[in-house]
Amino acid sequence: MPIASRCRMLSLALVAFAVCTAPGVRAQSTGGGQGEAPAQSADAPQTPQQNPPGPVGGIEQYRLDGASLGRSNVVGRFSLSELYDTNSGYASTSGASQDDGITTLSAGLSLQWLKRGSTLNLDYTAGGLIYNTGTQANSVTQQLSVADTFTRGRWSLLLAENAAYLPNTQFGLGGLGFISNGPTLAGTGGPTAFNPNFQASSSIGSLNEYQFTSTTAVQGQYTINARSSLSASGSVGFLHYFGDNNMLDSRDVIVRVGYDRAVTARDTLNVSYIASILSYSSGLQGFYSQYIQLGYQRILTGRLHLYVSAGPVISHFSASDGQTTVPGGENAVNWSVASVLSYALRKGSVSVSYNRSVTGGSGLLQGALTDTLNGTFSHTFGRVWSTSFNGGYSRNSSLEQTAPMMEVTSVFDYWTAGFSLSRPIGRSGLLSFRYNAQRQTSNTSTCINGQTCGPIALTQTVGVTFNWSTRPHALD
Repeated sequence: MPIASRCRMLSLALVAFAVCTAPGVRAQSTGGGQGEAPAQSADAPQTPQQNPPGPVGGIEQYRLDGASLGRSNVVGRFSLSELYDTNSGYASTSGASQDDGITTLSAGLSLQWLKRGSTLNLDYTAGGLIYNTGTQANSVTQQLSVADTFTRGRWSLLLAENAAYLPNTQFGLGGLGFISNGPTLAGTGGPTAFNPNFQASSSIGSLNEYQFTSTTAVQGQYTINARSSLSASGSVGFLHYFGDNNMLDSRDVIVRVGYDRAVTARDTLNVSYIASILSYSSGLQGFYSQYIQLGYQRILTGRLHLYVSAGPVISHFSASDGQTTVPGGENAVNWSVASVLSYALRKGSVSVSYNRSVTGGSGLLQGALTDTLNGTFSHTFGRVWSTSFNGGYSRNSSLEQTAPMMEVTSVFDYWTAGFSLSRPIGRSGLLSFRYNAQRQTSNTSTCINGQTCGPIALTQTVGVTFNWSTRPHALD
């Protein structure tokens, strides 16, 4: 990394350190100067939730939103980061790694529109990545989440969209801020909390390659009585790659029906059936899967959310052109799991999720059995300081029925971990020092269509981020 870039980053870090250690202006927010709303105690009156519980295992996951503003509002935000990346091109070996300084800029807005019987949530962010020495081409990012909920009597309807245009996977961009690396300002919103089983995404790291993901979903729920409800949902997810690398574009159509039964005011049991049809635009043979899941959910409003759902998944394959049989058989049986635990602590929070399902293969495999594990922990100490730790792991294994298209049965293991140290600056700012490390291992270097794939050397990112947010502006 050139001396000029190093000096610029060092200067920014020294200025940020001076700002943090000097007597700062105390943040004017709920929670005694914290950028986040504090977790409520067990005896405190519970605030209304922006997203009341939907069907167990449905399109949206329940979130512990903390204090709700309780009215229609819009919030704007801006973020600036100066980062140092030891492997900006995701090289497979440390010897081939190129380091670079990266400036990231982003701006966005979150909107909540409350009407009688309906709630609209929208979040949009646009940004850019500027590589100081040009090891990679500068790139742009865009993310959009929309969820519109209507309630009429016993019926509720959800219409939702989640889309992203990124230069790599969210796992690969974790060190650049696309996986939470610390606390955010109160009221700045966030992406729609899609159930990962419905979300179009990729979790295999590769060379920088622009990709567009989109999931459009609709869900209806009918309340039979005070304890029982029926639900049905459908979604269409697309994963499209740009460039000349011939990565696999895929489409996943999912239909789900479920029955919920509340056994107590806090505990709900669920049984659901899910059908998924995966297809590829390149003409490669697709396949479909059927899931049967039994689920359990426990909610303590504003404090705890526990959800676990598991069951068998049967995938059905057809013989490819020129073949009369399917290697490994026409049917493959695996286990599927969807789970999440969110808990609001007195001075922080804990969140852990684990999912296992049959996916499209992240553009590099013709289908995969995918396991993902993610976790975050945040804690506030002192009057203004807070820290956050995050980690993620994904494992993708090629399917036996499509492995003959590859030289070997491919396995990809990708992990990422990081932490941040943050404090509010004035009424609307948040300054964070961040570190992130990630690596991918694999037993192959060539994927479908001859694509280059495989290991990614240890990549470390360190830097400073400044977030700024407007106050919520009432819309009614």
